[in-house]
Amino acid sequence: MKKNFAFILAAGLMVGVAGNVFAAIIAGPLTYPGNGHEYYLLTPDTWTASEQEAESLGGTLTLIRNQAEQDWIYSTFSDYGQTNRYLWIGLRRQSAGGPLGWVTDEKSGYANWSAGNPDNAGGAENCVYLYRPNDPQAGKWNDFADNAKESAPICGVVEVPGKGDEPVLTAREKALVGDWYNNGDADHCCHIVATGNQLFAIDENRGASRLIDTPEGFLFSPHWKQHLVVQDDKILWSWGNWWSRQPVKFKTLANEPADTHAPEGEAGLKPK
Repeated sequence: MKKNFAFILAAGLMVGVAGNVFAAIIAGPLTYPGNGHEYYLLTPDTWTASEQEAESLGGTLTLIRNQAEQDWIYSTFSDYGQTNRYLWIGLRRQSAGGPLGWVTDEKSGYANWSAGNPDNAGGAENCVYLYRPNDPQAGKWNDFADNAKESAPICGVVEVPGKGDEPVLTAREKALVGDWYNNGDADHCCHIVATGNQLFAIDENRGASRLIDTPEGFLFSPHWKQHLVVQDDKILWSWGNWWSRQPVKFKTLANEPADTHAPEGEAGLKPK
C-alpha cells in the first residue's frame, strides 16, 4: 500500500505542485517538423512559474540547438495572435553569477545573444528570453531577472519530446524507485517513484520534483535546482543533506559505544 500511495501521490503532485504559481497555456501543442517535438506557448509569467508549467506538461522550457529551431520558435510564437511577446527559453543560471546552462543540462554550441549580452546586470539576471519582434534586437537572446517586468508580455515556450524519442528508464533509474530516509531519520520518509518514463522525488513534506539522469552521471532536480550523486545506498544532495535506503541508528549517550552502522564521521550524533 505504501508504494501504491507514493505512485498516486506523485501523479497528483506533478499536476498540483506549487499550486497556483503555474503559468497557463495560450497555444499548443504545435509540432516542429525538424525534430518532431511538441511546443506550447504559455501565458505571461515568471521564468520559474513557466518552467513549472512546462514540467507538468512533460517537458521543459524550450532548448534552442541550432538556427533552424531558433527561426521556427521565434516566427511561430513571438507574435502569436498578433501580440508581440518576449519569449522565455530554458537557459538559466542555477546560482547567482554562475554559468548559464540548459535546464536539461544538454550541451549545445549554438547561441544567438544580443549585443553586449549576457551581462548579468545587477548580478540578478539568471534567466534568458528572446526579444520581441518590434525591438531593434528582435529574436536575439537577453539575460534577465526572473521576476522583472518588461514593456511587453514575457511568455514561456515549452518543448515536449516527441513519442519517437522519449527515453526509457535505465536500470540505474529503476533501481532508485522506493522509500528513502532524509539524513537516515526513520521519521522523515521520502520516496522516489516512476510514472511512465519519468522519475520523480517526493520529499517528507510531499513536495515533488522530476529527476533527470544526466550524461555526466549525476541526477538533476529542475524544480528544486539541485544535483544528486548516488553512492551505494545513499543519495547526496547538493544542498547538503542525504537520503539513505534504510533508517540509520545513531547513539546519543556519551558512555555508549558508537553505532558501527552510522555513516562515517557521524557516529554518536543525532540527525537534525
